[in-house]
Amino acid sequence: MKIYYFTDPMCSWCYGFSPTVKQLKENYPNIDLQIISGGFSPFSKQIVDAEYREFLEYHWRNVNRMSGQYFDHAMKFVSDTFRYDTEPSSRAMVVVQNLMPGKDFEYLSLMQTAFYVNGRDITNDEVLADLAEELGISRDVFFENFKSDVMKRKTIEGFEFSRQLGVQGFPTLLTIDNGAVKVLTRGFQKFDLLKKVVDEQLAQQNAGELNSGQSCADGFCAF
Repeated sequence: MKIYYFTDPMCSWCYGFSPTVKQLKENYPNIDLQIISGGFSPFSKQIVDAEYREFLEYHWRNVNRMSGQYFDHAMKFVSDTFRYDTEPSSRAMVVVQNLMPGKDFEYLSLMQTAFYVNGRDITNDEVLADLAEELGISRDVFFENFKSDVMKRKTIEGFEFSRQLGVQGFPTLLTIDNGAVKVLTRGFQKFDLLKKVVDEQLAQQNAGELNSGQSCADGFCAF
C-alpha cells in the first residue's frame, strides 16, 4: 500500500506527529510512504513579532502537551530578516528526495530538530546545507540542486498536488485507491489509533485483491 504523507518542516503539529510517523515506518516496512511538502506557508512575509510569537507559543504548548515533543521557546531563529516562509525548507526536502531517496524522513527530522529544539533558521540555505551534509551530501551538490529551476518547479508541484487532493491541513496521511482518495488521518494522531485505521485499510485492500475479478453491483464496489 502506498501512503502519502503531506507535511511541512515548519509545521509544529507535523513535528509533534513525527514519532507517530517513525512508528508507522518501523511497524509497516512494506508500506510505501511518500513524503510530500504540501506548503504550509510558502513565500510568506510573516515576521515573528510579539503577537505572532504568542501565537506560535500557544500552538507549541499544545503540541508538547499532546505529543511530548520538546520545544525551545527562546526561538533563537527570530531576527530582523526572518520570515515564516516554508518554501526553502520544503525545497530542501525535495532536493534530498532527489539525491538520496529513502533519506527524506531523516532529513525532515533533522530540520525539525534544528528549528524547534535548537532554534536554527531553516529558511536559511546555509543551515539547510549544513543539515544535508549530515546525510553525506556535499554543500556544492546541495546548492547546485537547491538553486536549480528544476527543484523549484518540483517543490511547487508538491504544493499543487496537495491542493488537488483537497488536503486542508498538515499533517495529513491519505491513500489513493482506484482513483478514490481515502484520508487515514487529518491532523495529529497517536500511533495506536492510527494503527487501527491502517490495518483496516490494508484489510480492505487485501480483500479487493482477492476479489479483483468481481464487478461493481448494487451501488457498491469493493476496494
